[in-house]
Amino acid sequence: MEDRLKKRLIIFGSIGVSVQCLRWLMAREDVHIIGVVCSRAPMSAWRAAIGDEDMQQVAPTLGIPLLTLDDILRLEADIGLSVRFHELLRSEHIARFRYGVVNLHGAPLPEMRGAMCNIMAILENRQQFGTSLHWMDDGIDSGNIIDVRRFPIEPHHTAYDLFCRANELGLELIRQWLPSIVEGTAPSCPQAEVAKELGVSVKTYYKNQIQNYKEIKQGANPNELWNTVRAFHFPGHTPAYIKTPYGDVTLQVASGSDN
Repeated sequence: MEDRLKKRLIIFGSIGVSVQCLRWLMAREDVHIIGVVCSRAPMSAWRAAIGDEDMQQVAPTLGIPLLTLDDILRLEADIGLSVRFHELLRSEHIARFRYGVVNLHGAPLPEMRGAMCNIMAILENRQQFGTSLHWMDDGIDSGNIIDVRRFPIEPHHTAYDLFCRANELGLELIRQWLPSIVEGTAPSCPQAEVAKELGVSVKTYYKNQIQNYKEIKQGANPNELWNTVRAFHFPGHTPAYIKTPYGDVTLQVASGSDN
C-alpha cells in the first residue's frame, strides 16, 4: 500500500511491551509510523532488573524518529496509540489526531483507573484483573471503552505476575482491534454505561497513596500479610516491610511459593 493511503500513526510508550507493539506495527500495510514519544531518562531499576527493552534505544535502530510531546503540537497524524505510557496527554495533544488516541490501560475498566492497579487488585482481594483498550479523553483513563480482557487472580499471583499477564493480553487486544481502529469502526462504549451494565463502581488510584499500604502493621493476620507481600512483589522495587525498634524488615515472596 502506498504511504499516502496508510494511516499516519504515532506511538506513545517507553517500556518493552511498547517496543513489541512497534515491531508488530511496522510489519503492517495499513499504518505508517511517523514517530514515537518515549521517556529519555535512564532505564528505571525494575526495567534494568528484568532486562527490559528500551524504546529510546530501539526505535532509532528501526528508522523511527523520537518525538516529544511538544513535537506533537506541531504535527498532524491520524491515530495515536499509547502503550503503557507514563504521562497523561492533554486535550491539545489528543486534538492533533484525526481519528483520536487509543490507550492500552493495564487494568480492567471501568472499575480500576489510574496507577498501580495491579497492587490494589491484590490488596482489595479482587477476584479478577485485566487490561483495557479505550479512547483517550482529557481525564484519567476515563475515555470510551473499545474492549477489556479479564483473567482470574490466583492466590499465588504477585503484582508482577498481574503486570506481565495484563501486558500479554494488552498486545492481543491491540492486534485484534487495530484493523477496526484504522477503518474507523472500533467500538466506543461510555464507561458509565459499562459500569451500570456490570454493576461495578469506578475507582481511580494514585501512586503516592498506594505506597502507604507497603508497611505491614502489627497484628496483621496471615491473609493480610500474604496479600501485602505479594502486592508489592515486583523486580527492582522495595518490597513490603515491617517496622521494628531495630529497623525495617523487608518481606518477599519465596521462590516456588506458587506450588
